[in-house]
Amino acid sequence: MSRSVLSLRLPAYLQTKLIQNGYHTVADFDETPLAEDLAQFLTQPEVRSLASAAQAQPSAHSAWSIQQQALTRSYFSTQLGQLDALLGGRGIPLGCITEVIGDAGSGQTELCLRLCLSARLPAAQGGLGVNSVYIDTVGSFSYCGAARAAHRLSALPSTLATSLLDSIHVFRVYAAHELMALFCSFDQIASHIAGVGLVVVNTVSWPFLASFASNIARRQALHAELSRMLSQVATKHKVAIVLVSQAKSPFGRSNLLTSSSMDGDVWARVAANRISLQRHSNGFDIALSASTMHPTGEAFVSDL
Repeated sequence: MSRSVLSLRLPAYLQTKLIQNGYHTVADFDETPLAEDLAQFLTQPEVRSLASAAQAQPSAHSAWSIQQQALTRSYFSTQLGQLDALLGGRGIPLGCITEVIGDAGSGQTELCLRLCLSARLPAAQGGLGVNSVYIDTVGSFSYCGAARAAHRLSALPSTLATSLLDSIHVFRVYAAHELMALFCSFDQIASHIAGVGLVVVNTVSWPFLASFASNIARRQALHAELSRMLSQVATKHKVAIVLVSQAKSPFGRSNLLTSSSMDGDVWARVAANRISLQRHSNGFDIALSASTMHPTGEAFVSDL
């Protein structure tokens, strides 16, 4: 598979220009006269930068350095003892991607809000004191819902609840190209919003369905590009990225551990953990249905 332009060491604005003009992989440059075609929307210095980046080889990391990175990784508690236990007793890891999968209305939004609030808590309470970026693609974010979650979280004082809410920065995204552009410009976002430690995308499935409802091949290609970009952002900025994806079909307690996303396994390929949710009248079933870090398992919580 040819390298994505998003994997090249190029400024975010230049990556965005290339994608907007139909250049998604290095192989696309071989199909047309490079200098002539690119000169229509790039300057000569930009063309030279692109040519140099396309010829550069990906860097390798030793197994030792990978292990050391894992040993020094930061975590924050979800404030749900049962879920933290499934996640090795430490919670959500920074520098990694976590996928949350479930049917519509199964509790993904409630969990995402809890994670944003929990990440902001001080270290003495299991948090990291970090800000969160909440990318809303379906209009699911509710200030009232976030406020209720903040006040419900360990019965916090109103002053601390206000501080928690002030740490959540919401972006409303409607289409696939907007989501891609947002992550292309994440360096600028991180410099504008200091101390970002968590990024939530709720949901990652919808923008691609909305933009390419009948073009499965196009969706899959963009999924692959975004997954690479997410991995780079998580590693470079040492942030936890939580992706909400829609379940392929309704599931219950009998197959919670084998649940699958309507997007296939594209997010599972880059996620360290996959959390599956199912709502019931008296609470929620939660499963760690896939993980590169911990054994799979199930738990029940009465509230998110």
